[in-house]
Amino acid sequence: MSDKPVKTSPLLIGDRPLPHSADAERAVLSCLLQDPAATMDIAIQKLEREEAMYMPAHRRLFACILELRHESPNPDKIDYITIAECVDRKGYINEIGGENFLTDLYNLVPTTANFDSYLKIVVDNYVLRRLIHSCSQMVTDCYEAEDGIDDIVDKIESEVMTITQAGIDVQSRSVSELLHPAVKFMEAMHKKDPSALGLPTGFIHLDNLITGLRPGELFVLAARPSIGKTTLAMNIARNVAIRANASVGFFSLEMGAEQVVMRLLCSEARISIKDIRDGNLSAADWGQKVMGACDKLKDANIYIDDTPQISSLELRQKARRMKLEHNIQLIIIDYLQLMRPSGFNKNSNREQEVAKMSSDLKALARELDVPVMVLCQLNRAAEQGGQPKISNLRESGAIEQDADIVALLHRERETDNETAAEQIRTLGYMESQLIIAKHRNGPTGIVHLAFYPQYTLFDTLQRINDADIPPI
Repeated sequence: MSDKPVKTSPLLIGDRPLPHSADAERAVLSCLLQDPAATMDIAIQKLEREEAMYMPAHRRLFACILELRHESPNPDKIDYITIAECVDRKGYINEIGGENFLTDLYNLVPTTANFDSYLKIVVDNYVLRRLIHSCSQMVTDCYEAEDGIDDIVDKIESEVMTITQAGIDVQSRSVSELLHPAVKFMEAMHKKDPSALGLPTGFIHLDNLITGLRPGELFVLAARPSIGKTTLAMNIARNVAIRANASVGFFSLEMGAEQVVMRLLCSEARISIKDIRDGNLSAADWGQKVMGACDKLKDANIYIDDTPQISSLELRQKARRMKLEHNIQLIIIDYLQLMRPSGFNKNSNREQEVAKMSSDLKALARELDVPVMVLCQLNRAAEQGGQPKISNLRESGAIEQDADIVALLHRERETDNETAAEQIRTLGYMESQLIIAKHRNGPTGIVHLAFYPQYTLFDTLQRINDADIPPI
């Protein structure tokens, strides 16, 4: 058998051999020969192509196995005899080391019990080789850079993520394969099994309507300025982090990180930031409310990035890192119109730029398999009386198309409406509506909320009379 390594074009590695384990490759092939029904499909899923084997003889043999599996719908039809016949038919006998090679290989391992361990060694070395080759190309790209630095970094990150996910099953699946898990999922939803629901927002009537924030979905929260969309988003971030014990990535383009935390503290402690500024907070309130809120929030896994005017490309890169480092399960962006597009020239119009950013955010939700909530401004037409509509979204076409859920936050301004001002004076809150104007996978409707502007806090309006609803 030939143990000559595959020739490479080393840019970074000099004369060093690329990572590989000839013994592990032989062990994997031995298992494939001994028990193809139990091992073949797993090996093909993980290795995908003949290049996953490093030694030329092993590549030839694995190529025959791939071909036979492609031609046969049943791995039981593939065995030592059919593999040997394919090797002979293709004239690979001499290349793999002679007629005794297959026999020796078949008898190499006493059992397939350690197949998974052998396979992992081969897969890991294959990933390392691909990374080495890609890094070599990256060095060349950096020296001969024609694109902007952001594009090069994005290309590198995308390539690395693609390589490190080698062996993940991305093959298409038939309806017959998907029916059983789909029915099981529907059954779990019907039984209100938490595993089938999205992340709870903490607003029970909203969760009942949309079944939580679901992985891969783009949730657009829109309102006119100073209506409370940032407050509602922060309340949801807090509820997800504390009540669902999930990590949240919060991109604040409008406020600094310290301001975001100050708002979180005020809403948690039920204190007014005005009282703090005016020095009207008692020592008891400071000790009990503020310190109590600190104790509660210190365990909340909310990661804040306050880069102003962040580009969609830079945001995607940072979100990937958050996912890898903190396993974030929700991304919130405040807000879309403050982002910069990537890859556009000065002649592109704003509608095209927003369309690209919206598409990028939907792709990010799918890539990281997390819900992405993006805040968005409504245009001035939303102030002309009545409830806002999806058409009031600025540059609305692409946003409406990409979003799985569009929620429009609506209330009267206390400065413009005496009834709203009276509500705050007498009740301490004012009524607000969260209009679910689009729901790709469910019903639309209206969720009634109570807004406490002094505490930067939203609550479920019916909570006052619904004793069975747990407190936030």
